[in-house]
Amino acid sequence: MYGLEALAFPVNLGQWMKVWEMPSAGNSHLIWQAKDNKNQVWFECKIDTDILHAIETTDESLSKTLIKLLRYASEQLPDFFLHKNIRVETELEFSTTSGLGSSSTLVSLFADWTGLNPLDVQYAVFGGSGYDVMVSKLGKPLVFWKENDTANWAPFTLNPEFTKDWYVVFTGEKMNSRLSLDAVREKLEMIMGNPLFSMQLGQILNGLKDPKSTMLLEAGLEMWQGLMAALLGLPRPYDVYELKPIQGGLCKWLGAWGGDMILINKTMLDMNIPAFKDMEVRKWNEIVKS
Repeated sequence: MYGLEALAFPVNLGQWMKVWEMPSAGNSHLIWQAKDNKNQVWFECKIDTDILHAIETTDESLSKTLIKLLRYASEQLPDFFLHKNIRVETELEFSTTSGLGSSSTLVSLFADWTGLNPLDVQYAVFGGSGYDVMVSKLGKPLVFWKENDTANWAPFTLNPEFTKDWYVVFTGEKMNSRLSLDAVREKLEMIMGNPLFSMQLGQILNGLKDPKSTMLLEAGLEMWQGLMAALLGLPRPYDVYELKPIQGGLCKWLGAWGGDMILINKTMLDMNIPAFKDMEVRKWNEIVKS
C-alpha cells in the first residue's frame, strides 16, 4: 500500500463460479448462492437487478457488499443486467474462516464474468492494494508493490527446499484485512515517511527476495515481523499464543495481522505441539505454489 514490496504466493485451493443467464420479459433478478468446501450453502441472496435491491438474503452485510459489486458493474456496463434473470453459484475449496482469499478470488471470477479489470473492481468495492487479486489472476508467486497509486508486480520464485519444513497453521480466527489495515494506516504512513525505517525494511526485503539458505530466509522473516511489530505496536503470534521464541524457530503471521494463519517451521511445531493441537496444520509445500 505504501511503496514497499510484498512477497505473495497462490495456493492450490481456490473458488469456482458458475453463471446461468436467461431472458426476462419483466423485472430482472439475480439469485446468488455461495457454498463452502463441504458443499454447504453459507450465503444466499435474491436481488432485484433493476433497482439493485436485496429481495431476500441470509446475511444483510454480505448482500450489501454484493450489491456494491453489482452496482459497480452496472455503472461500467449499463446494459449488462438488463432483460435477463441470472443465477450465480460459487463454491470454495477452502474453509470460509481460513483467510485464503474468498474475496480476492471472487473479484477475479467476477472480473472474468463481466470482462472488467479485476484491479478496478477491487479498488472500487474492497479497496486495499490488490496484491491478492493479482495472485489469484496470475496463479504464480509474485513481488507486488504500489507506486503513485499504480499497481506493479514482477515474477518471484522461492526454492521449495527452503520451505520443506514449513507449516501453515489455520487459527480459525477470521480477520478482516480492510479493518486490520485501517487500524494501522496512520502508523504505516509515518513509517514510510521516515527514511531510516523504510531503508531498514527495504534491506530486509532485499534479503528475502534472494535468500541464500533456509536459515537466512527464516531469520529475515522474523526480523521483518519483529521490526513491524515494534513500529506498529502490534502483538506477534508469540505474544498472542504465549509461545517462547526458540533458536532456529519460525513463527510469523500470514494474511491479516493477528489472525487467519501463522507460518511456523518444524522446530517451532515440535516444541509447541499442545499450542497448535486444536488448529488445522498443513505443510507449506503441499498447499502453496512456490
